[in-house]
Amino acid sequence: MLTDGSGHTGVSRLASTTAVLERAGATPGTIYGRLSDRELYRALLDRNVDLFAGLADELAAALDAAGIEQVVGDAVEGFNPGHDACRLLLNAALLRLEGNGRHPGNFEFPLEGSPQECPLEDRPEAILLKLDDDALRRKLQAAASYPEMAAEVERALASHGRAPFGVECLRPVRYGLETGAIAGRCAHPPYYESYGEKQVAAGIYREVIRFREHMAPLAERLGQCAARGGLVACESC
Repeated sequence: MLTDGSGHTGVSRLASTTAVLERAGATPGTIYGRLSDRELYRALLDRNVDLFAGLADELAAALDAAGIEQVVGDAVEGFNPGHDACRLLLNAALLRLEGNGRHPGNFEFPLEGSPQECPLEDRPEAILLKLDDDALRRKLQAAASYPEMAAEVERALASHGRAPFGVECLRPVRYGLETGAIAGRCAHPPYYESYGEKQVAAGIYREVIRFREHMAPLAERLGQCAARGGLVACESC
């Protein structure tokens, strides 16, 4: 959980997220809610490698200290730059760990695509969780109890129906931070560019986050920093 979910309104929804985590028995990590959405967008527009490399180092250290053996995070879908940034950050943290001889399993899940979506070639290594009726009921109840997400939950159910949410497919991540690999994960231009153009036209934002101008260069530099040993090593180059 990288941001407070405040979007362009500036109103944090972190309290609702915390309530979901507490009911699930989950423990927030060290970078939990570190940024507002506007701060994240600004960092992406500025290609603030230092900020993201520092977060990746911090995340890598937390994963290592906790002895984490599997990580699961957002897939690159080209829908929301914040979601895609989380994947870049996670891949950078795991690349950092690889340099220390640690190789946790790396998995992803779609936030816009169907939750049961899993390419045939990924199925042998995917983690497939099939929920019984009671588990699905509790899952949908948890989603319905998050007031700030009500519209998104309704949109997801209208788009996919109820049944697909009875399956969780955690897909193995087979790409790192290479521009070509990241680019191949979504359509171009990605949806967030056209949506951003509308937000700029409406006066909500002043600039549009774009893949080629912002996300791709950030991914490349994060990969270089992680390969060299993290932020400190990258700053010394």
